Amino acid sequence: MNAMNEKTALPDEVPVLIAGAGPVGMVLAILLARQGVRSLVLEKRERINVLPRARGINVRSVEIMTQLDLGEELRADALPALWSRSFVYTERMAGELVGIMPGNMAPGSSAAFSPCEYRIAAQDKLDPMLYRKALAQGCDIRLRHEVTAFRDEGSDVVATVATEGGGTREVRAQWLVAADGGASRLREAADIGHAHHATYRSFVATHFHADLSRFTKGREGALIWTLAPGVVGLFHPLDGKTAWAGQIQYDPTREQPHTWSDADVVRRLQAMIGAPEGEAPEIDLHKHYTFTLTASVAERFRQGRLLLAGDAAHCTLPHGGWGLNTGIQSAHNLAWKLAAVLGGKAPVALLDTYDAERREAARRNCEFAEVNAGHTEKLMRALRESSGPEERRRIVEGSRQYGNWSGLDLGIHYDGSAGRGAFVSDNIAAPAVENPVIDYVPHAKPGWRAPHFWGRTAQERIRVSSVMLFDGGFTLLAGPQGQAWVEAVGALDAAGALPAIKPWRVAPDGDLVPEAVDFCALYGIGADGAVLVRPDGHVAWRVAGGVPDAKLVLHEMLARTLCHDQA
Repeated sequence: MNAMNEKTALPDEVPVLIAGAGPVGMVLAILLARQGVRSLVLEKRERINVLPRARGINVRSVEIMTQLDLGEELRADALPALWSRSFVYTERMAGELVGIMPGNMAPGSSAAFSPCEYRIAAQDKLDPMLYRKALAQGCDIRLRHEVTAFRDEGSDVVATVATEGGGTREVRAQWLVAADGGASRLREAADIGHAHHATYRSFVATHFHADLSRFTKGREGALIWTLAPGVVGLFHPLDGKTAWAGQIQYDPTREQPHTWSDADVVRRLQAMIGAPEGEAPEIDLHKHYTFTLTASVAERFRQGRLLLAGDAAHCTLPHGGWGLNTGIQSAHNLAWKLAAVLGGKAPVALLDTYDAERREAARRNCEFAEVNAGHTEKLMRALRESSGPEERRRIVEGSRQYGNWSGLDLGIHYDGSAGRGAFVSDNIAAPAVENPVIDYVPHAKPGWRAPHFWGRTAQERIRVSSVMLFDGGFTLLAGPQGQAWVEAVGALDAAGALPAIKPWRVAPDGDLVPEAVDFCALYGIGADGAVLVRPDGHVAWRVAGGVPDAKLVLHEMLARTLCHDQA
């Protein structure tokens, strides 16, 4: 799979240079292209990834993918619904069942809060999908090209590029984005350390085909753990049929899996399956490699003209599948801010809010995954120490948030704890919940994801989720008596100094007619109030009621959101 531009010369200059064509780099390039910003994506590999790697795409990330017109393709490539309802814990796949934990990944689980659903679709499908979309969007992606060094010259950055023929070139960019993975060469070159870093268990990752249906019938799960001593690991169904990924846990102080042959790996997988004698399935092994679980958050995501994204900025443990999602959402946060700065609508200070907001989110997601890893450790200890099945089942039930995470997913937010964000906070507290990971109560406090509701456009009578309105530009939602806010948007747009805003008066006789929802109650405003939503779907500002000069207030709040007071 080759980029269409590989035979043309590299450009001398580009607004944004992205190092790495993983899913984060490609999502960023697509989002920038949709806002009219040209980028160049350089990838050292010879081809786009075709290994399963990450699989879980949470609801918020599916919303973003749907805005990119990839929602239906993602659905078609996802694991069948039967397999997405639960996590399954066994001693061995074919042996004793320890417990089943229902999750909120099943169809319909998020219907009250989003137009989208959780998808389990591995990177061997996702990455080529994003690559095709990026090329269709006109993105310039070069394989067999690597950014090996750079120098920040203040007003721009000059990158040294190793080309496929063994030579080097220099490319000048206004911004350089390091999306080059957890061992980021560019992060190291910038001498950016980690504010948080920890290593955990080691595994051998495998990708294989096998018919395991006689062992999984009645215990289908998005993850199937094997917890018995000596065979600890997990199986990931990729298609609900014969495609699998497996992870074999090993002890690096006693074992040397780099010496294992394919036959050794197959024997370990067979031991994890634990089939009765004479019933061992045939395993067609395609790939295996070692990895150690790591959780890390860089101490900063911006240094001068360099911006870190994806694993270069943050790595989370796979327990809960938050690594890929954190990266996609970081790209979503960064794209509109880069576009605003490059378009002269915001000062460079706006990019400091990318650093603050996404470091806050990355640390929160890392902590969640680390708690989930602890649940798995408890389960393994229970098998060794428990008095019987009842105790094991109780521990499985106690791991409920591993697989139930609507609060973390749809309650994604920024509160300013890592630095100033691109929003104007208010003094209304977010609703209290028993468990912020599991429980989600929709609301529109600034910094939070703006909640979903269904409505119909007055002119076209098209049914649309509010989430799909927040795509690429600022959006203003005004109450039934908020016409003054709509008129203020028109006056500001005529001035042209700040980014354009799309206004909607939400009312039975408005531009957007809500369906079966009290919009004002949901968004926490009065009938003459309004909410400003950012291009990434987070609330920038809200006002409960009318004001004497709506244009003046709206101008001030948008300017503060864009950090003009820091210029």
